[in-house]
This record gives sequence, structure tokens and C-alpha cells, in this order.
Amino acid sequence: MDTPQSTTTHKTYQERGYCSRPGYARIRAVLRACCWLYNHSLEQRKNTYLSDGKGMTLYAQMKELTQLRKEQQFWQDVSVQAARGVLKRVDRAFKAFFRRVKAAEKPGYPRFKPHQRYQCLELSDVSPGMVKGNCIKIKGLPVIRIRSHRRLPDSSQLKALRIVMHGHVLTVDLVYEEESEPLAPVASVVGIDVGVNERMTFSDGKTVSRRMIDRSRETSLQQAISTKKKGSNRRRKAVSAYARERRRNTVRNRNECHQLTTAIVRKYQKIAVEKLAIQNMSRKGGSRKRGLNRSMMEQTWGVLFQQLRYKAEWAGRQFVEVDPRYTSKTCSCCGEVRKEKLAVYRVFVCPACGHTEDRDVNAAKNIKERGAGLPTPYNAGGNPPRSRRESAEKDILVQLSI
Repeated sequence: MDTPQSTTTHKTYQERGYCSRPGYARIRAVLRACCWLYNHSLEQRKNTYLSDGKGMTLYAQMKELTQLRKEQQFWQDVSVQAARGVLKRVDRAFKAFFRRVKAAEKPGYPRFKPHQRYQCLELSDVSPGMVKGNCIKIKGLPVIRIRSHRRLPDSSQLKALRIVMHGHVLTVDLVYEEESEPLAPVASVVGIDVGVNERMTFSDGKTVSRRMIDRSRETSLQQAISTKKKGSNRRRKAVSAYARERRRNTVRNRNECHQLTTAIVRKYQKIAVEKLAIQNMSRKGGSRKRGLNRSMMEQTWGVLFQQLRYKAEWAGRQFVEVDPRYTSKTCSCCGEVRKEKLAVYRVFVCPACGHTEDRDVNAAKNIKERGAGLPTPYNAGGNPPRSRRESAEKDILVQLSI
């Protein structure tokens, strides 16, 4: 096999930031001002279209920003990159809106943001002098110190910088441009079926146990909030404690997902998963679906798929999404389809050839076969065929050896 070539990628290093108490207050004040600028720019684009019938470009709003900086001392004291990052964020939101309109998807017009939900300060036009050692210095902001447990790349490779306030927790996202060397190719393909009973089931029979969350501390903190008077300092402290606990659980899950997806990308050359509409599957329904919705959201399938997607690209692997129809009802040996509902059985028994296997393992094998480029088990009309299939593993090895 040929030696893989290195490619240029952008990697984000997220670090915890620290500053003084007045510094936190200053960052919140800048975030509130950026939130006002975001809403003002959004309203300006909307009014311009209603009055003139034409949209407003990013560069036209950049000129308005120049005039605003001349009139208000606050924006003169803050780095211009921070204000430009707000305008680019608005422009990015409108580009995504028009892209969805063109693709006949749900448009989702950009909305105004309350200051409580505006937590990110973006700087896209950065200079290497902003990061010196473990200190970040930006005009109009306090000095932010980071404690990194790893060696960061050279500051000359810095491409973007984000400052995020999660309650009282300050994080800094440093985006660097790096040369990544893909991993050596391996002759292995896997199909992955995600579920609730088992978080992930592989086509080779291995499983990843479902994620179980201990919510006892979250429950006690919620109860503590309910006993505090609204608007009091004690209630604000209780809300902050609850937010910190929620964030800890999120970070723990993200780290577990990183360990799992990294191991998968290193082991397999081609990774096939189902193309699921997770938002539609977890949409709130009646009381009958309430428990299932929570169980599905706890497994964070979207986080796993997202990490697999970009890690496979970095490592030179293949990540494919296949049609999920009939993967759990089709026999992985002969292609016969069971007509019963999935709630009836957990063990798949083929009515034609008698093949018996765990339902999730059988589905993972079907996903693997579809991801390998073999004929799908259903025709254009949506009715699955009943012809016997050839061995998928043999064809996969032949394809990888070419």
C-alpha cells in the first residue's frame, strides 16, 4: 500500500481560562455589547430588505462598524477583531439560512439573541502576539491565563480564537493550522448500529454498554434551587452550582466519546453507520415516548457520529452513512425480511433460512454490507428482495487490495 500523504487541517485546543474578578465582569460587559451589536446588525439587514428589497452585505456592515467606532468610545477601547467577529457571525447565519432555503429544507430565519444566551466571543482575524506563553492579551479584555496540560503549537499557526463563558467557567478555544499525517491503511471494515439497550453494536459482535447517568446530585441541586427565593443571592449560587454539575457531566461524556471514537478510527479503515434523523426520532411526543426520548438523548449518538466524521477525515479513513431502512428486519445471510414489529423480538430468527442472531448484531452486519458498496437489500420501490447475497467479507478484502 502507498504511504499516506500529510494534509493541512485545523485543530481546536480547548483550555480553561482564568482572570481576576473585575476581569470576569469586563468579559461579561463586552459580551453584552457584542450581543447588542449582533441584534442591531440582524435588525439592520431585515429593515434594509423590507425597505429596498435588497440584502445587506458583510462589507457594507463593516463600513457601518467603522462609523460606530468613531462615535462611541466603548468600541474604540475594544479590539476591532471582536466586533468584526460579531458581524461575520451574522453573515454566517444568513448564509446558512439561504443555503437551507435553496435546498428546500426548513429555513430557520436567524433570530435575535438575549444577552443570557450570547456566551461566545469570536476573533477570526487574529495575530500571533495575542497568545504569549500561557497568557492571552486582547485589546479591551483582561489578561486571560490558561493552564494547559499539553504543548500547544507555535503561535504563528494560530488561525482563530474563541472566548466562551459557561456561567462562571471561562474557556478558551485556540484554532491552529497543523499538518496531519493519515494513519497507515488497514484491511478492516465495520458496521455500527446504535441503540438504547447497547450504546453501540459492531458487526464483529462487540458492544459498547449504554451510558448510565447518575443524576442524584443534579436532583438534589434542583431541589435546593426550588427552596430559594427568586432574585436572591442564594438562588443565584444554587443555579450556578447546578450549571457546573451539568457541565461536568457534559465534559465527562465528551471525553468518553473521544476515547471511544479514537479507538474505532485507529482500528478500522471503513466505518459505516446509519443516516439517522436524530432530531425527528427524539422529538417530544406523548407520555408514551417520554422515557424513550430521554434514553435516546443520553446516548448522544450525534456527538459520536460527529467525532467519527472529522477524525476519519484526519486519519485518512472512510466514514459513510447508509440508508437505515430494514437493517434490523433483514436477514444478514439470505436477505429475508421479518414482517413483525421490532418490539416483538430481541433475537432475530430468519423465517427462511433459520439464521439466529442478536438483532443489533444482525443490523450492524447489514450496515457493514451497505457501506461496503454492495447491493442494498431493497429495490427502488422500497420492497426488500429475497435473493441470497454473496459473502461481504470476501468482496471487501478484494476491494481493499486493489
